[in-house]
Amino acid sequence: MKFEFPNAQPFPTHRAPWAKFLPVAISAGLLAWLVWRVRPVDLQAAAAQLDWSLLLPLTALLVFALYSWDAFCLRWLFGTSNHPVTYSTAIHSRGTSYLVGAFNYELGQGVVAWMMSRAQGISLLSGLGRCALLTFHDISVLLGLGLLASLASTDPRVSSVRVFCAAALAGVMGIGIGLSLIPGRWRTRLHETRWGAWIGTWSWTQSAKLYLLRGAYYAIILAYAAAALHVAGVRMGLSTVCSVIPLVLLADGLPISISGLGTRETTLLYLLQPDQPAVVLAFSLIWSVGLMIGRLGIGLGHLWIPRWASYLSSRGTRLGNGVL
Repeated sequence: MKFEFPNAQPFPTHRAPWAKFLPVAISAGLLAWLVWRVRPVDLQAAAAQLDWSLLLPLTALLVFALYSWDAFCLRWLFGTSNHPVTYSTAIHSRGTSYLVGAFNYELGQGVVAWMMSRAQGISLLSGLGRCALLTFHDISVLLGLGLLASLASTDPRVSSVRVFCAAALAGVMGIGIGLSLIPGRWRTRLHETRWGAWIGTWSWTQSAKLYLLRGAYYAIILAYAAAALHVAGVRMGLSTVCSVIPLVLLADGLPISISGLGTRETTLLYLLQPDQPAVVLAFSLIWSVGLMIGRLGIGLGHLWIPRWASYLSSRGTRLGNGVL
């Protein structure tokens, strides 16, 4: 089958009414179309044949590994020699952001920028600027990984991936080089703005380090996808999987669906053109829903655990004072 905050102000969440429902509609529409294409009975049979005892722990491990490593990246991104960031601060910011990031990546990054800005004593715009810098490096890493893997693959399905990654990466790198070559007086003016405050302290060496950190982050996802597809019984070359998954991640990062639900599955099936589309769809749904549930659980944990700790502490104090 073919598939052709030093500013301790509330974080702004104003959105047009239609924008709140559009991601839900897109996710639901794409999933309904995919289920119809593979047929519900085939999807049910595929789900029944999957080894859930392996796929669920693998997905849980993915969620925890991404959560832990992403916090390490944030600690490095926002920390300075004068004001380093503790790992506990970074992991709390990332975990709390999952309360909304589990459903909307962009809003989650906004929460990270807000919390890290408050912790570092910088403006929210400066924090958002650093998150935009992170996104720029993420896009470059994904395109680079996709290009390298597609060059190593002889699978005809990835020929279009190779062309797209090469062209897009050239464009992204051109933007980066262009920004580094802007006149000094413009750089000074941009550095004086809250949004571009990071420019005065950023260097190519720091970019290289961030590329390595984010490369390791996405290597975790590539390893998960390759292992999970193997467990699901989908046999294809490792280079083919590693050339397609970066584009899948770019697609599910678009702010048009609920945490990539629907866009991830559609892109994966379109690019892989698998012999067992129902099996790949069933696996991808485990991936998508597992990420959402796992991240939401982490977010709720960061919300509830401090409250429980505070409650237990106050309860212990009262009991210690002989108050029932």
